[in-house]
Amino acid sequence: MSEAWVPAAGYEEWYEVSNFGRIRRTKAASGTSVGRILVPGLNRGGYQKVSLCNDGEQHVTTVHRIVTESFLGVCPKNKEVNHKDGDKTNNRLENLEYVTRSENALHAHRTGLSKSPKGEDQCNSKLTEENVHVIRKMLVNETQTAIAAKFNVSNITISDIARGATWSWLKEEEEANEDNN
Repeated sequence: MSEAWVPAAGYEEWYEVSNFGRIRRTKAASGTSVGRILVPGLNRGGYQKVSLCNDGEQHVTTVHRIVTESFLGVCPKNKEVNHKDGDKTNNRLENLEYVTRSENALHAHRTGLSKSPKGEDQCNSKLTEENVHVIRKMLVNETQTAIAAKFNVSNITISDIARGATWSWLKEEEEANEDNN
């Protein structure tokens, strides 16, 4: 695929954007030169951003938004830009699409970009990984009610651990360690 340039949406007189996700100056101004490719920085979210001037006003915007709006048109209502490969710095047109917020969240979850905290990383967790290892050993000789009382958690919490409904990744690690011994 060859690089194609179109006027940058909202900055048509001053910049062009390419399907490769690059932005260049098309009109000279003080301290700039025509054809200069802008070097993007990163915003707090990890997306590439550039500073564009329009009629003397400077605006910071993300590269993926400029690329999609310039090639695909204004973002439809209730849609947002998705990076198909999950790489926030890959702003090639072929990697960008408009999707709903829920589609974007589902995509992030499916590709491993959005990971829910688990175990003691959850803010409301009362147990540590070490506690769960101890609880699993205690389940052989003690009742779930007695164990729950010792750790100040509900019987359901102990039941979920026993069934593997929670903390299941630790059980896999324990079994792998037993196999290696």
